[in-house]
Amino acid sequence: GSITGIRFYKASANTGTHAAHLWTSTGTLLASATFTGETALGWQQVNFSTPVAIASNTVYVASYHVTAGHYSLDSNYFATTGVDNGPLHALASGASGGNGVYAYGTSTLFPSLSWSAANYWVDVVLK
Repeated sequence: GSITGIRFYKASANTGTHAAHLWTSTGTLLASATFTGETALGWQQVNFSTPVAIASNTVYVASYHVTAGHYSLDSNYFATTGVDNGPLHALASGASGGNGVYAYGTSTLFPSLSWSAANYWVDVVLK
């Protein structure tokens, strides 16, 4: 399949400009896009200008960067099991590094830190 975009769940305190990123598991940036027309809260979606073909049995990292505000999370969401939403599978934390990864910075950074196997409610749009 192909990843056509990124979705994230936005809380009302999550303000500022948001940018979506799709990475390889080693930090190579595959695609990015800036969200526009966001609502105050709920699921936000942006599509990449060109879909990214993905390979089976390969780990990818979906993320978004925010310039201000907060983010949604559920601690220990990936602590013991992954999540299946065929044909995709989100790994349990520790299966291939941490799951629920993040990075802090003023610019786009590859999210390589993990805390409490958290789910930050970021998802890919698959075609």
